[in-house]
Formats: sequence, structure tokens, C-alpha cells
Amino acid sequence: MAKKNKNKFNRPPQVQSQAPAASAPGTQGTPSQQALELFSSQYAELLRDAPVEDVEQLSALPEPVLPSEGPLLDLEKRFRQVAEALALIDSRKRVMETKIADAETRAAAAERRGDELKRERAALDTERQQLHTERQTAEKDKLSLLERDEALVQREADAEAGFLQKREAALQSLRAEIERLTREGQTLQQTLQDDRKKHEQDLRDLRETHAAELHKREVDFDTKVNDARAAVSRDMQALQSRQHQLQRQLDSLEQEKEDLLEERKYLKKRAKLEAARELEGLEAQVKQLEDRLQVARADRDKFAAALDARDQATQQFGGRTPEEILRELHTLRAERDTLREQLQARPSDDTVQRLRLLENERTDWEAKRLQDHQSMAELKQRLERAGIAVTEVEGLRDHKRILETQNSLLRTALRELQADVDKHITSAEGKVVFPACSDLDTREDVHEILPLDDQLGDLKIFVKELQLRMASDETQPLQYSLETLRTFVAGLAMSRLHLLQGISGTGKTSLPLAFARATGGMSALTEVQSGWRDKADLIGHFNAFERRFYESEFLQALYTATLPRYQDIPVMLVLDEMNLSQTEHYFASILSILENPEKKQLILMEAPVSPSPANLREGRMLDLPDNVWFIGTANHDESTKDFADKTYDRAHVMELPRNPASVRGERLQDRQPLSYSALHGAFLDAQARYASEADRAYSFLEDSLGGLLHERFGLNWGNRLERQMKAFVPVMVACGGTVGEATDHILATKILRKVQNQFDVRPDDLGDLQALLRAKWPTLGGQPEHSMRSIDHTLRRLGISTLTA
Repeated sequence: MAKKNKNKFNRPPQVQSQAPAASAPGTQGTPSQQALELFSSQYAELLRDAPVEDVEQLSALPEPVLPSEGPLLDLEKRFRQVAEALALIDSRKRVMETKIADAETRAAAAERRGDELKRERAALDTERQQLHTERQTAEKDKLSLLERDEALVQREADAEAGFLQKREAALQSLRAEIERLTREGQTLQQTLQDDRKKHEQDLRDLRETHAAELHKREVDFDTKVNDARAAVSRDMQALQSRQHQLQRQLDSLEQEKEDLLEERKYLKKRAKLEAARELEGLEAQVKQLEDRLQVARADRDKFAAALDARDQATQQFGGRTPEEILRELHTLRAERDTLREQLQARPSDDTVQRLRLLENERTDWEAKRLQDHQSMAELKQRLERAGIAVTEVEGLRDHKRILETQNSLLRTALRELQADVDKHITSAEGKVVFPACSDLDTREDVHEILPLDDQLGDLKIFVKELQLRMASDETQPLQYSLETLRTFVAGLAMSRLHLLQGISGTGKTSLPLAFARATGGMSALTEVQSGWRDKADLIGHFNAFERRFYESEFLQALYTATLPRYQDIPVMLVLDEMNLSQTEHYFASILSILENPEKKQLILMEAPVSPSPANLREGRMLDLPDNVWFIGTANHDESTKDFADKTYDRAHVMELPRNPASVRGERLQDRQPLSYSALHGAFLDAQARYASEADRAYSFLEDSLGGLLHERFGLNWGNRLERQMKAFVPVMVACGGTVGEATDHILATKILRKVQNQFDVRPDDLGDLQALLRAKWPTLGGQPEHSMRSIDHTLRRLGISTLTA
């Protein structure tokens, strides 16, 4: 059996080839690729389970050095190299796990071998008891067995020591490779910084060149204004297009830089964690094996000592077994104890008589004692009841005096309150319940109907003029891209509730206010507070004691929109920081009205009051005008609440870009305020003209993406999304956009937004969705930039780099 155990622990490990894939024939890689192949081959050699005598040969391999001459040709190839290095580290981890499993198997075999040794020793004990004459032969067998066990333990210890040396050498090599990968990442970062600086310098030179050219053209324009007007206009347009392109390239480089920094931190952290985890596992395994070895040695010494003591005892007692002797000893002791107890338990006759007399006296004494205890308990109870009665009487007298005093004070306060209520009721008679709204009814300026512009014309021209008017606004000049403005205008056609999101300073609050100024409409700003809980915080509340309704600024603006001057112009009611409180609580009534077109009345009070403002229906309800849009701005941080899905589904959602557009303001001719009827008519005309484009967009979502989104992500949509797309897509196209641009916005804000909130999303499913978008999107035109950005954001949340996904 010792020979079998030796072969088990010292057999040569199997060597598995892990050589890298060969390059394609007839091609020659770049220096970085050659270095990568050398790095991969050395890692494959390191990961082999070579015997102990080959460790020195593995450590003597040359250290791979990445070439430093010349810049890297392709940044993506370098990231693939890092990904392959991580794959090698994962392979090394799997090999180490295999070795740990092998060690556990060998430990289990050692335990089985210990059980076999115990059974063999038991067999030897039986032989010694049956064949006393062959004791000398058994002693020799015993000594031989002990020597064999010691040799086996020594061989196991030697094998484990060699295994640990091999493992430590492999860990040292792995640490060196991790440090080299870290240095390579730093080199990549430095290269990227150098490229960025060079690109920024080229951009500055190009801007200076264009600025000089622009100055020269302006001088020529002053001298040859009539002949060169068209040429200068074309040059200006080309210059703006080039500047937009450079700005997009700069934004792309900034995004790539952030992704690279995140990737570098992730790689460094993951390498450190893997190395620490492997080292900790190996140390724990070594400690466990050492503990098992100590336990095995202690068991061996204990069994040997017990065996020697038993042999000596057998010789002393004439061949009888210790069990027989122990049984005889226990029998004799039991007989002795029984006799001793019987002797001690027998009393004399005088003692017995005396005990009987004492027992009778004790019985009489116990009866008398019990009777005395009962009498004493009854007396104590009577005394306690008398004391409680006296205390209760005194307490009731004190309580009666206190209640009489309180009753007198309450009567006095009640008389005072009654007089105060009578005074307020008398003074409130004839008061106006809605003072602010009633005051608006008496103002002549809000009842004057102004001349309006009833001809909107082309929506594409309207959006372009809107951009120029916002950029040249004397109150607050703002610059928004045409994409942002046509998305906002198309959203006005889709929903009367807007949610504008984005980082602080992107112009979320300013956009609807600037739209109202540019079109001659009305706007009002309401700052949402963090303690709002119901609609009374939004519109105000009725004080029955004072018989007055405290109207909020929001309610006053909403009532103003119903007056003749503002009935036919766009009205923008902005709710700043809308998600500081739970929107579905304080905004629930208006959400219900927006969802149900037949229900248009906002209930202010449960019972009618008189006198009431002229535009209140039945003295308690206010009609919600069709020309009013509710624009909510939202930030997402620790102080805000998340919107519910029902709010997102009902609203038009926009995320304003981080970098503003560059628009040169141009003073346009003043125009009359745009009428709501003209704007609504332009929306209806666009929806009729481009209805087929909306059907094509919805069919794309339903046919091309619906199956994957339903099966992999559990996403579904109903008639509401179809209605919204039929209202949004045609207006987007009429404003100068494309079907692909409109579909991309709906897909990102209405559907993929729900994927970002799911925590059971698999990266493989997101990758398949990206591949499907790339394959199917050319039928719509353009690129799904917003949708791809949303998927990349979800991948980064899951810890997956968008460059290696």
C-alpha cells in the first residue's frame, strides 16, 4: 500500500499545450504584434504544469520587451493585447484552481490511507491476541509498518515542499507580468495624452488660420459688398460646418479619454484582486496541509503508545485481555459497594423507636406551623387593603381638585374662542375667496385680444428662425443646435408634458422660456420644493376658517392662460427641479387629465364657493387649456426622486447635450406673437403629410427589434407608443430631421431607458442588441447614436468596457 501511495503523490503531471494561435501564412506582424506573440508564448510556457525539474528552464526564458521605437499604429490593437493578457491571467487562475482540486484529492487519499492503516493495526491486534507465541514476529511487523509510515510521511512532505516551490516561482513570474502590463497601460495613457495635445495644437492652428481668412474676407466684403455677398455666405456656411465637425471630433476624443481611464483603472484593480486572491488561496492551502500533517503525526504517536501499553498489560495479567480484567474489577467493586451500603443502612432498635417518636412530633409541629402561616397571611392582606383604600381616597380628592381647575380654565378658553370665531365669521362675510384670480378678472390688459400670426408656414424654416431668434435674444441669448430644437418642437406635438434632463448648466430651464420669448408666447417658472406631497402644495389650498383660497403662482399662471389675451398663444409652465419631490403625488391630478382627453377639469375644491372667478366652472373647477405645456426639469442625484414608469411613458423626454452649439446670432424682423392655432395646424398638416414615415418607424421597432427586446429584456409597448410615434415622427421629419433620427430618440428615451434600470441584464444580450441595430438600422438611414450611447451606459454600469465588449 505504501508503494501505491507513493505513485499517487509523485506521478509526473500532464503537460497541456497552450500555444497561441499561429499567424496567417504570408503575413508579417508589426513590432507590437511580434511582442504580443512573444508575450503569449511565454505565458503559455509558464502556465504548463511542468515537472519540478523544468521550473529552472521556464524561469530562464527571456523577458519580453515591447518595442519603443515608433508610435503605435492602432490603439484598438493595443487594447486587444491587454484583453488577451487578461485572458492569460484567467487561464492561469483556472490552472491554479485545478492544482488546488488535485491537492484536495491527494488529501482525501491520505485520509483514506489513514483509515486503512487503522484497519491494519486492528488486524494486527487480533493476531497478537490469538497467536501469543508469534509475538516476536508481530513486533517486527509493527516496527516495519511504523518505519514505512514515517518514510511515507517524509516523501509526502518532500513532494508538498517541491510543489510549493514551483507554485511560488510561478506566482513571482505572474507578479512580474502584472507589473509589466501596468507599465504598458501607463505608456498607452502617455501616448494618448501626446496625441490629444497634438490634435489640440492642430485645432488651434486651424482656428487661427480660419480666423485670419475670415478677417480678410470681411475686409473684402466692405469693398465689394454687392459682388461677393453670395461667395462670403457660402464660405461662412463651410466654416461653420468645419467648426461643428472639429467640435464633434474633440468631444469624441474626450469621451475616448474617459473610457480609456476607466478601462485602465478596471484592469489594474482586477489584476491586483486576482493576484491577491490566488496568493491568499495558496497560503490557506499550505496552512491546511500543514495542519493535517501535524494531526496525522500526533495520531501516529498516540496509536503507537497505546499499542505498547496494551502489550505490557497483556504480559502482566497472564495473557488475559484488558477487557476481561476490567470487567472482573468492576464486578468486585460493585459487590463491595452493595455490602457496604447494606451495613451502613441498618439502624439499632432504640434508634428506630426514637425516630418514630420524632416523626410524630414533627407532623404535629408542621400542622400547627401551617395554621399560623395562614392566619398571618390573612392579617397582612387586610392591612394592605386598608392602606390601598386610604391612598385611593386621597388620590381621588387631589384629582377632583385638578379636574375642577381644568374645567374652569377650559370654559374660559372656550368662551374666548367662540368670540374669536364669531368675529372672524362676521369679518369674512363678503370676502373674495380667490383674491388673485378675481383680480385678474378685473384687469383690462389681460382681456385685450392682440393680433396674432396665423401663418406658420414651413416647420423647417420655423426651427431655423427659432434658433437665430434665441441666439440674438436681448434678454438672454442662448445657443441650441437644430437637432435639439426640432426634437423639442416635435415633442410639443407628441405630449403636453416634457421632462428635460441633463447636467447642470445645459439650459434645461432656459429652453422653454426662450421658446416662449421667441414665439411671443407666455411662460411662468415654478420652483418645486422637496416637501411637496399632494396637489395642494402645487395649486394652493382653501382655508375654511378664513374662507379664503391661497392661490399658488402655478395656479395663477394656469388661470392667466384661460384669459382672452393668452387663450390662443403657446403657454410654457416650467416646473424647475420637478423631481425634488415625488412627482406622482403632487402632480397626480394633472397627469390623470393629460392621459384622459375627455377629462379637462382640474378640481380645486370639493364644494362651490361664491363669489368665484369668472373662468371657474361651477365655482370650483378650472378647465385645463389646450395651449398649455408643462415643462419639468430634472437632475439625478442623492437629493432627488426617480420618476415612475407611468410618468416617463406619458411624457416627452429629452436629455440636453453637455456642450452647447455654436450659433451666430442674426437679428430678424420682429413678428407678431405666434398663435397656438397656427402651431397646432402645422402639426396636423405634418402628421397627415408624413404619416407613412411614422408607420415605417413603428414597423421597424415592432418587426426588427420587438422579438429580441421581448424575449431577452421582457420589454413590451402598447397603443400609447404608437400614438406618440404618429404624432412625433412626422413633425420631426417636417422640421428637417430624418426618420432614423426620430426613431433613435423614441427608442432611447421610451424603450432602452427601461433597460438601464434592470439589474438582471446580461452583457451578451446587450451585445446582440447592438449587433442587431447595426445590421437593421441602414433601412432607416443615419446612425442610432442615442440608442448606442444608452446601451454603452448600461454596459459600463455592469462593469463591461465598451471597447472590449
